[in-house]
Amino acid sequence: MENTTGRIPVTILTGFLGAGKTTLLNNIIRKYSNKRFAVIENEFGEIGIDGGLIVGNIENMYELSNGCICCNLSDGLQKTLDNLLTSRYQFDNLLIETTGIADPAGVIDNFVAYEEFLRKFVIDSVICLADAVTYEESAEEQPEVHRQLAVADIIILNKIGDVSPEQGERVKKLIRSVNPTAKLYAVSHADITNCEVLDTFAYTKENIEKLVVDFKNATPLKFDMLDADFSEPNFAKNPANKHNNAFQHSIVSEGFTVEGDINEEKFVNWLQAVLQYNSATVFRVKGILSIAGRSKKYILQSVRQYFMVDEGEEWQNGEKRFTKLVFIGKKLNREAIEGYLQSFVV
Repeated sequence: MENTTGRIPVTILTGFLGAGKTTLLNNIIRKYSNKRFAVIENEFGEIGIDGGLIVGNIENMYELSNGCICCNLSDGLQKTLDNLLTSRYQFDNLLIETTGIADPAGVIDNFVAYEEFLRKFVIDSVICLADAVTYEESAEEQPEVHRQLAVADIIILNKIGDVSPEQGERVKKLIRSVNPTAKLYAVSHADITNCEVLDTFAYTKENIEKLVVDFKNATPLKFDMLDADFSEPNFAKNPANKHNNAFQHSIVSEGFTVEGDINEEKFVNWLQAVLQYNSATVFRVKGILSIAGRSKKYILQSVRQYFMVDEGEEWQNGEKRFTKLVFIGKKLNREAIEGYLQSFVV
């Protein structure tokens, strides 16, 4: 897809410890040799750039042989971004590699919450690298594993050749159960020769709308839910079990569809409360909104407590209007969400 925004695309690389992020990073730089990258890594002491690509260390940045640059996060992401933008280097793509235990949502926040960076950068996608060999064990022991998968737009299952076909299929199924909306590639040695990982622009309104329309797990609302108690916007089931492993790692994707128009003010106030009070359990929300009094579709997406709404295409004459949302989070209380959404119908 062509970048028509005039802003610098940002790709965020995340993944499990030992999954092969260093190899993936170098493979991306080599595959897309026509691009001028700026690469942000966490530690210079553990720099992942292949030594053969480094030609010098200038102005606290590594200069690479293909014209790219690499710097670290020692001063924090916002300061690092400011330094990049004011440096003498010109770049047309930004790669950010997070640590193996990082929640990538914290990085995404910087590009949706700050007007200065919104003007200059656009998120291309979040890529999560999973380890086929250790996935099942890691998923049980580290909640970060599921958070990384939940916010990913592209998931690369690495080391697929090191497991049996049966284990490989089992891991794919488990990953899809966490995030069925992401594009999934199974590879060995982080080889992305046949994978499209850049210029996907997963955050554009066109891609979000297509994903929501194509999402299959969306059932019609039940009108008998309207009498339930929805006084608190807390959607995690059985909160008393928050220390239970099964609860901690039980991430699901749920789709919701309601016909007709919704009240804009009520919906926005509700969504703000949902994201604020459920930021630990609601990871992503994507949707198409039919707002009363508006002739256009509105495309919604959120990561943790921040959300964005873009104008879409006009509703066509005779087209049945609807609102459809996809939630990704921990054991979402479907009944409560359905009741709220139905209450907003005009």
